[in-house]
Amino acid sequence: MTATVAEPTGARAWQTYYWRVRNARTPHRPESAGQVWHIRPGHPGGAYCDLGHELDPPAHHSPTLLTRSQPKGCRRDEQEFRGGCLSCEWEGAVHHGGGFGDGDNEAVEDAHDHAFPDWRTLPPITTVEDRWAVPRSPSRWAQLTAPYPAGWVDQGAPVVAWRRYRREAHLPPHAGRPRYELHVTRPPRDRRRRPADQGALF
Repeated sequence: MTATVAEPTGARAWQTYYWRVRNARTPHRPESAGQVWHIRPGHPGGAYCDLGHELDPPAHHSPTLLTRSQPKGCRRDEQEFRGGCLSCEWEGAVHHGGGFGDGDNEAVEDAHDHAFPDWRTLPPITTVEDRWAVPRSPSRWAQLTAPYPAGWVDQGAPVVAWRRYRREAHLPPHAGRPRYELHVTRPPRDRRRRPADQGALF
């Protein structure tokens, strides 16, 4: 009778196991590693070895994105995504899609719901130009983040920006920007409001 090996739980454990499969340190074929949950390249927490993670878990919840491919018929794989946390073993619901805003956006949002509840109420950046300008301007950054709950900025709370098109992918942290940029739908314009009557202004 053989003992059943328990599956990993949590983003950090999955990432370590993924690299063990890739490096042929498990009974699974290394080429099957893509079918194991792992942190999507470019998202926080990727450790590129099978020896575990170099850093201790963060002291606060920290969102990331897990992914895997599942064989689906002849020569076709289906992508699956779920949110993960680098601080605890929480894992979100599984979403299917092709990535680039399809399936992965929902999983990233789940991870932020876990780490930063009510992130959708944060003030948004409303122009594409300001996505770059605001984080680089100390005064504008302080103004944007003033309504953030205490401690959120230091914990890497996301920047929220109006999306340019329906499935604009959320951006993971990268060099020069240590937080996610999450895209939300621009509120509809109130077409009932008309410009003020110029005569009434004088």
